[in-house]
Amino acid sequence: MTPSLDPWACAGTAWQATPDMTLRMLTGAGLVVLAAWALGRRPFPGQRAFATLSAALALWLGLSLAEHSAADIACKGTLGLLGWSVMLLQPALWVLFLYQYLLTRPGEPPWRLRLVYIVPSLVLLALALSNGAHGLWYGPATTLTPPIAGLPRMRYDYGPLFYVAVGLGYGWMMLAYVLALRGWRSTPSGRRAQWLAFLILMSVPAAANLGYVVFGWRLFGADPTSLAFSVVLAGFAWMAARSQLFALVPVATHALFTHLPDPVLVVDAEGRVLEANIAAQALAGAPPAMGVPLAGWPVFGAALQVRLQSPAVGPPLLALPSPARQFEVHALPLGGQPPLGLLVQLHDVTVREGERRRTLQRLAEREAEHEALRDQALRDALTGLWNRRALEQWFPGECAHSEVSTLALLDLDHFKHINDRYGHAAGDAVLRDFAAELRAVVRAGDAVFRIGGEEFVLVLPGLDAATTEQRLGALQLHLAQRPLGGLPQATGFSAGITDTSAGGKVLESLMQAADAALYRAKAEGRGCTRRAA
Repeated sequence: MTPSLDPWACAGTAWQATPDMTLRMLTGAGLVVLAAWALGRRPFPGQRAFATLSAALALWLGLSLAEHSAADIACKGTLGLLGWSVMLLQPALWVLFLYQYLLTRPGEPPWRLRLVYIVPSLVLLALALSNGAHGLWYGPATTLTPPIAGLPRMRYDYGPLFYVAVGLGYGWMMLAYVLALRGWRSTPSGRRAQWLAFLILMSVPAAANLGYVVFGWRLFGADPTSLAFSVVLAGFAWMAARSQLFALVPVATHALFTHLPDPVLVVDAEGRVLEANIAAQALAGAPPAMGVPLAGWPVFGAALQVRLQSPAVGPPLLALPSPARQFEVHALPLGGQPPLGLLVQLHDVTVREGERRRTLQRLAEREAEHEALRDQALRDALTGLWNRRALEQWFPGECAHSEVSTLALLDLDHFKHINDRYGHAAGDAVLRDFAAELRAVVRAGDAVFRIGGEEFVLVLPGLDAATTEQRLGALQLHLAQRPLGGLPQATGFSAGITDTSAGGKVLESLMQAADAALYRAKAEGRGCTRRAA
C-alpha cells in the first residue's frame, strides 16, 4: 500500500490507547508550556526560534501519538506524511536558534538565509504530501506489522525522497553541532555547562532517530525519536530550574566582545589575529581573514604592532590619519606565563585628546597673556626699559650673586627746558634715543631701568664705582657729539654712583646714596658724574 494524504481515512478509523500515551501527552504538554515560558521572558536572542522549536517538537509528538493510536493503515499513512511538516522544520529551527543565540542577534535572519532553509523544506514537504501520486517517499511495500507491544505498527517502504529528507535533516543537525561547539569554545571553561547541555539535548533525539532508521530500534513498539523529546524537555526544565537556560553571562560575554563600540582584537603569541569584533573590522575598512599577522591588517595593524612593542608609561596612543583619530591602546595578557596571547582594546580618545590639546593651547595663550600683562606692568611703555617695580623685584636676587655691584642714577640735564621749548613729543624722542644709547653701552649681565620722568638707573654687577665712573664719562663725551631726539643741540646727563663694596646690598640705601651723589653732580654744573661719599 502506497501511503497517500487521505484525511477522510482518519475520520472513520478506530483509535487505540498506546503503552506510551501518557508519557507522550505529558511531554507534549510540557513542551507547550516551555514554549510559553520562553515567550514570556524578557527578550533574548533566538527567543522566537526556541519557542517555535519547542512547539514543533510538541506537534511532532502529537502527530506521532495519533499515528500509533490509529487502527486504519490509510490514516496511519496520512498522519505519517503530515508529520514531515515538523520533522523537516525541527533541525533548521535548532540551527536558527543557536545562530541567533550565539551571535546575539535577536532579529530574524536575512531573507536570503531564510530562503536557504525554507525552500528545500517546502519542496520536500510538497513531495511528501503528494506521495500517493509518485510513491518516491514511501513505496507500495508499506504495510502493517504484526502487533508490537499490543498494537499493529507501520513498516514503511522507504523511497529515495525519504533518504533525501533524512540527509537534509542531518545536514542541519551537523551545522547546529558546529554552532554549539563554537559557543562552547568561545565561553570561559567555568561557564560551558549551558553549551554542553545543548549538545547533549540535540544528540539524544538524533541518536534515537538514527537507531530507528538504520537499525530498526523501537521503544514501546514505536519510533523512539519523538519519545526522546522527553529527555529534551527534562534537560531544558533542569536548566531553567538552575537558571542556566538562556543564562545572561555567556550571552553578555559574547555580546560585550561583538558589539563593544571600541575595536577589540584577540592576538595569539605568534602575533596572529584570531578574533576581531565588529568595531575592529569596521576600523580596518573590510573584514580581513582571521589568522593573518597583526602587521598585515589594513589601516591600523602595522602601527598597532609598533605601539604594542614600544615600552611606554601608561597606555600608548595610536594615531591614525584620514580621518585623524587617536586611540588609547590597552593590552591584557591572556593565559598564564608566558601568556597565550593578548586581548587588545583600542579606546577612541580623539575627542579627549583634541580637548586636551585645546585646553593646553588655551592655557598657553593665557600664560602668554599673563606674561604680556606682567611684562607691561614691569616695562616703561615709552622707552621699553624696565621700570621701578621691575628694579625692586629684580635687584635683590641679582645683587646676591655678585660680590660687588655698582648702581648708577642718571638724570637728563635741563629736560624740562626741552619740553617747554620743543614740546613733549621732542622730549619723548630724546628719552627714547637716550634709552637706546644706554642699551648700546651696557654688557649682557647689566640692567637698565627708567624709574620715572628723565631719571634712569644702571645696575652693573661685578664693576666697582671707579670703573663705572670711567664708562659713564665716556658716554657723556659721546653724547656731547650726538644730539638726541633730532634736537639742534646735544643733551647731557648727570650721574651719581655707589657700589656695594662696603657690604650694603639694600636697594633703598643704595638709591639714597646714589641720589645724594647725583645732587652734587647737578650742583657742580651738571654733565658730570660723582661717587657717593
